[in-house]
Amino acid sequence: MDESADSDSDGSLSDGSDINVNDSDNEGFSSDTDSESDSRETQSSLCTLDSRLSDIGDDFWSSDLHDVEIAEFGEDHGLCHTLDPKDHVYRYFQLMLPSAIFGKIAEETNKYAAQTAESTGQPDPDWVPTDETEVRAYLGLWILMGINQLPDIHMYWSDNKYIGNQGFKDCMTRNRFTMLSRYLHVNDNSTQGAPGSQQYDRLHKIRPLIMSTREAFKKYYKPGKCQSIDEGMVRYKGHHFARQYTPCKPIKRGLKVLII
Repeated sequence: MDESADSDSDGSLSDGSDINVNDSDNEGFSSDTDSESDSRETQSSLCTLDSRLSDIGDDFWSSDLHDVEIAEFGEDHGLCHTLDPKDHVYRYFQLMLPSAIFGKIAEETNKYAAQTAESTGQPDPDWVPTDETEVRAYLGLWILMGINQLPDIHMYWSDNKYIGNQGFKDCMTRNRFTMLSRYLHVNDNSTQGAPGSQQYDRLHKIRPLIMSTREAFKKYYKPGKCQSIDEGMVRYKGHHFARQYTPCKPIKRGLKVLII
């Protein structure tokens, strides 16, 4: 992935080496190619940078130079699991996503379907509660769609032997896949805090997934002394609070991620 500019999500400069400002939430979709609009935004960003640099006084930099003592690194580091490099890749996948998270998704999906039926006063006659095994199969199909890409999801269940995927048909029906997509949930909506309060979580809908993978990464790998950390931009033009605008990069609009 392409590198992004070093900045905070609010558009503040972190090291002065680049410019990164958030795009306006009211801005519509646009091309990633250079345009007159992009040129104006870039010029505006450069003017903002010049203004901020001019505000730095002479006493900002210190002339007090001295040696820095760093304690010797003595922590255990490296892999913390017993898998062999020849083991199947699915066993490594299970380390990152333990069984508990699939059970959680099944539970919350069933709960959301029940909440929807209660709010509308009309239960969905086509809905059948799901379980951990079916959730695994459902997510597995999404992963396969990234490998075998077709223009439309319904084409995977096509009767045309040159288009349809028999593996998808054997796994679940198209209607069942659509039904799971309609009710899929990872967290309970009723536990979300009120907007503007300290309990409000912008990532509430996927918080259990984030916490599960975070704990798994900490458990099965301990980083050493030297780390290589990079940034990348995932191309995204929709409306999201974390979207950033980086005028000097090939991918100007997207979600910034850190890569270790």
